[in-house]
Amino acid sequence: MQLFDGQNRFLKKIILTGKICAIEKAANLFSFTEKTIETFSNLQEELIPLLIDENLKKHTEELRSKAQVSIDILIRNLFERTADVGFLATDESIITYLKCHENPEQLRQRLIEYTMKYSVYNEIIITDAKGEIHLNINEQNPLTHSNDPIIAEALQCDGYIERYAPTDLFVSQEKTLLFAQRIVENTQTLGVLILCFRFDDEMSHIFSSLLNPNEHILFTNGKEVIATSDHKLTSAHEIIRIDPNEPYVYKNGSLFVSAKTKGYEGYHGAQWNSIAYNNRLSHSQNLPTTTSTTIKCTLNDNIRSIIMKADDVIEDLSDVIINGELIAAKERVYVLTPVLDNLRDISASILQTIKESVTNLENTIMEGLVFDVQASAKLAINIMDRNLYERANDCRWWAMTPTFEEELSQETPDIKRITDVLQYINSLYTVYTNIFIFNTDSTIIAASSDQSIIGKKVFGEYVSKTLSNQNTQNYFVSPFEKSSFYNDTPTYIYSATIRYNGKTLGGIGIVFDAFPQFNAMLEDSFSSSKNGFSCFIDRKGVVIATTHPNMQLLQQLPLENEILRFNGQESTHCFSVFEDKKYLVGIALSNGYREYKTQDNYKNDVLSLTFVEY
Repeated sequence: MQLFDGQNRFLKKIILTGKICAIEKAANLFSFTEKTIETFSNLQEELIPLLIDENLKKHTEELRSKAQVSIDILIRNLFERTADVGFLATDESIITYLKCHENPEQLRQRLIEYTMKYSVYNEIIITDAKGEIHLNINEQNPLTHSNDPIIAEALQCDGYIERYAPTDLFVSQEKTLLFAQRIVENTQTLGVLILCFRFDDEMSHIFSSLLNPNEHILFTNGKEVIATSDHKLTSAHEIIRIDPNEPYVYKNGSLFVSAKTKGYEGYHGAQWNSIAYNNRLSHSQNLPTTTSTTIKCTLNDNIRSIIMKADDVIEDLSDVIINGELIAAKERVYVLTPVLDNLRDISASILQTIKESVTNLENTIMEGLVFDVQASAKLAINIMDRNLYERANDCRWWAMTPTFEEELSQETPDIKRITDVLQYINSLYTVYTNIFIFNTDSTIIAASSDQSIIGKKVFGEYVSKTLSNQNTQNYFVSPFEKSSFYNDTPTYIYSATIRYNGKTLGGIGIVFDAFPQFNAMLEDSFSSSKNGFSCFIDRKGVVIATTHPNMQLLQQLPLENEILRFNGQESTHCFSVFEDKKYLVGIALSNGYREYKTQDNYKNDVLSLTFVEY
């Protein structure tokens, strides 16, 4: 703000010169101008802190958003793993193997098939009841025995054990995130199942999707760094002391913001903190040059007050100049002319400085809003892709359940046995309202919850594709439409083929609980402090989910082509009028997660929109 100081000094010189040169009548004018200088100084004292605060607020909120998103996305992912290890520990093939110790290669191939679907794992290990390793699937990880205490702990525990630490179960990695669960048949403990999560790979996915140059994220458990995007990190002991309850910490030229997970479905993981920081503060968002003149953001009362005071300063200086010119002409005091000319110039300069300062303030605020809506839209679609990736995995794996294969190959399947397995699955995976099995005649023969659908036919292209499919990696999805299997409301149904000895026996259908799940995604990604709403739509503008109280599912929105045709990898924004209100709109397109929508031939464009009033 050196420009303000320079203008103040120049203005004082002009007034002093004017007082010396002027007659008594003009001197009174310059005395009045001194009061104007005082007002200008007060204005400066108000404006500078606002500019600093808004700039700091913008950077802080961006970093806080990234810190929060990174930890919450990871926790959502790990929550799914807790269900995976619980279900896989009951797999009949694993139980049979631990009882008979026969056909280890057959079981290995089955578990490799599992990791082809759930690609977040790079190793699966099975021990016996004494903790001796019997089988693992990663050829790059030769195992003969282990002293890792997680095995003994799992043998004594009814639920899962989760741990991120160095382990001799995977010596090629410095640390491994393990999920372990005891394998039990009836009341007899047979062994332990251990899943090794691809932690570094997952963190790389998260970091690459969030960060700009000079920004970094690290995870800490309060004692040490768990993961970081900053491979040059050397002073981790200083960074991890940041109190997550502090709004921000600024030191050594870097801004740090910490976040704790909000949890997901009651799961909070290992109680890690996420810290986002910027090594060099800079504008991370560049708006078009027209933004400041064509779009005015909503200014707070302090900024409005400054604008009014600035107008008063310029008006007072203009009055001084006009009156000075009148006095000079009347009294023929021509020595005042250059003084008044200088006063006119400095008035124009002050006006320009104030305008630029207010414009910078507006731009800073608008940049923050733009980041918010873009980040909100991107987060929502990111959560959706990751969530539905799991649904595609679930249906394919469950279709390979030995009980289903065995029973459907019988002339008279044991429906109770099938139903028991479906109900157990549904108790672990609560994002489904129903899971059903249908035969080659498309007739439902068993269901996990709503038994009234048994005997009904299931129709649709996804069903015919399921029954003609011969590849265990394929899954199929219904259009987002009303379904009798979901109380005549719209949802997706995922399906996969049940095969045995090269023969198609039927399929499994899983009914996604779309309404609460999608709404939770939108609500979790939208700031409650903003006025607006968010939604998922298809390419035609048809609503898949929304937080708008009066908007209906499957309603077609009258949206601009700029929104409907958006096809970028990163989120963007535009300005729109909806229901006679002006909105800043964040836009993000579903680009998939891992193999989902990227390598599996499933095409279903979904747009995430965040509307914020401005």
